[in-house]
Formats: sequence, C-alpha cells, structure tokens
Amino acid sequence: MAPPNRPHKTANPDSRARRTADPSVWRRRRWIIVIALVLLVHVLAVVGFVRMPGPLIPLDVSHTPSLEAVLLPPPKPPKPPAPPVERPRPQPRPRPAPPQPEPQETPEPPAPPLATSPGGTTEAVTGPGGEGTAAASAAPASAPGTGAPAAGAEGARYVAPPSATMHYASFVNGVQNPDGLIRWEQDGKRYRLSVETRVLWFRFAFQSSGAMAEQGLVPERYEERRRSKSEASRFDQAAGTVAFASGNQAPLTPGAQDRFSVFLQLVGLVRGNPQRYATPGVTETFNVADTRDLEPMLVQYVGEDQVDTGSGLVRAKHFVRLQRRANDRRRVEVWLAQSLGWMPVRLRQTEPDGTQIDLVYRGSEGGK
Repeated sequence: MAPPNRPHKTANPDSRARRTADPSVWRRRRWIIVIALVLLVHVLAVVGFVRMPGPLIPLDVSHTPSLEAVLLPPPKPPKPPAPPVERPRPQPRPRPAPPQPEPQETPEPPAPPLATSPGGTTEAVTGPGGEGTAAASAAPASAPGTGAPAAGAEGARYVAPPSATMHYASFVNGVQNPDGLIRWEQDGKRYRLSVETRVLWFRFAFQSSGAMAEQGLVPERYEERRRSKSEASRFDQAAGTVAFASGNQAPLTPGAQDRFSVFLQLVGLVRGNPQRYATPGVTETFNVADTRDLEPMLVQYVGEDQVDTGSGLVRAKHFVRLQRRANDRRRVEVWLAQSLGWMPVRLRQTEPDGTQIDLVYRGSEGGK
C-alpha cells in the first residue's frame, strides 16, 4: 500500500537570509575566492613566462633570423728556426806545383803531293772533303780581304783556259731567242772576254779586258752595252781604285773582278784543282765590280748535274751565286763541264720578277 503523498515543503525566505548572514559561511567563501584568484594569477604568470620570446628558446623558429658561420683557416705552424750558419774553416794554401817542362813544338804536316792531270798540268791531290770554306782542314780559298786565291795557297791554283769561241742557244722563259756568244782570248799575259746575247729584239754586249797574273785575271776595263747605251768602269791597279760610269770611285782590293771576268776566274780555279770542289758546300768569295759599284760575291758549289745540250747529256759542276743582301731575289747560276775544259755548258740568270734567261752550250771553235 503506497504511502500517502507528502505535501512539498516550500522554502522559507527567512531561513535563507539567516544562512547568508552567517559569518562563518561568508569566511569560507572568501577564502575559496582568494585561493581561486591566487591560482589564477599563478597560472597567468606561468603561461606568460613560457610565451615570453627569448633569444635562446624561440617558440616560432620559422621567423628566426639565420646566422652565417665563417670558418677561419687554422693558424700556420711556426717556422722552424734557421740552422746555425757554420763558418768555413780556413783551407790550407796549396803548395806551388813543380815547374813543368815546356812542350816541344810539333812539326806541321807536309803539303799534299802533286799529281799530273791528263791535260799535262799539275794539281794538288786532296781528300774527299774538298777544299775551300766548307772544309775545316783546308787552306783559305783567298787571302783575307782580297776576294781572290792567294798565290801558292794550298789547294787553290789558277790555270787559264785556252782561247775559244763558244756558241750558246738562248732562251727566255723557255722560249728560244737568237744564239748567244762567248769569245775568250788570252796569250798568257793579257786577256779579252766578250759576251753577246739577244733578248727578244734587244742586243746586249759585255766586254772585259786586262792582264793575267799567277793568281788569275786582273781586269783593267769593263764595258756594258745595252741597246744603244754604253757604260764602262776602269780599274786602276796602281792607284788601288775603280772608277765607275757615274764618276764615283771605290777602293780596289787585290784580286777584284768584274761582272763577267769572275766566271773565267772560277773556270781557272776549277781547272787548277778540280778536287777542291769534290764536296758540295765549297764557297769562293770574290769582290766584283760592274758600272755602278763594287760588292762581294759568294759563289758556292752545290753538286753535279746532267745538262741537256740538245745533242746529249753533259755532266757538269753546278755553282750558284749566293744572296748579296737580304731579300736579294736575283739568282745567277753556272754549270762547268770537264768535257769542255771546265768552260760553261750552261748559264742561267733569274730576275726578281721571275724572268729566266738561259744560255745552253751548242758548239765551240778553238781548243779545250
């Protein structure tokens, strides 16, 4: 059986007022509020300290400036102290060497023997190295400053060729022109040399005359005729001067030659000793005058060639005039043949513009 419903008690406002007015209750509430405030203050202080930005523990590293590190090289090790310099000890003075006996002079080797050539002349017999400037053991080809072989010099001997008139076919750049002529006359005391040639329709004539000596030719007059113009130079051996066509003069050295006598001088040297020119490189030096000046000429033996004369091949020694100065583009060559008594079998001159004038032997009148 259910209990009977009790009627609800309604709060009495007077009782609430009494509890509120109770001082002990109020004190407890006040302490609770104070404690709550203190805790709140501490919580705020702790939270504020942690969120305070500082240089050592940043919370947001994305906005932290980067620091660059610079590595310095390690310090150099100290240099070791220099070793002490030892002073050289004084060396004892060497004793004077005993006097040596004076060396005895060794006698000079004898001159090479003389042999007779098939032509009846005598010539010096030399080794395969030849003579002249290309061989170290040979005697000088000429006396110093003279440009001609010294009389009696070892290996150098002049033998003049006999008188002859020689005909040459003339070519200009391979095109044949009228024949040229070399007329050589000598009587053992004096000589006369004439050279005539034609280039196209122009005639050129050269003439040299003078005396003959043991060392070779001694020119006295040299003349050039080109077209209708004639010029000459005179050699005054007594005064030691050469007078040119212009009136100027130059000192005349012993053994000097003119422009064409130099070739007959070379012929006589080869005739006097062909073995002197057995090895390429032998060089002869001449002082050569024309109608304008006097200058040195170096003629070098460059080897043997076969020259086609139109009627057969002729073996000849090939000589070339070396450059007289830098950029000298004129070239003069001569081939001397033993079968012609060492007279020229061919002469060729190449001009600076490339024009070549050739004289090739065709026949001769007179002895060899």
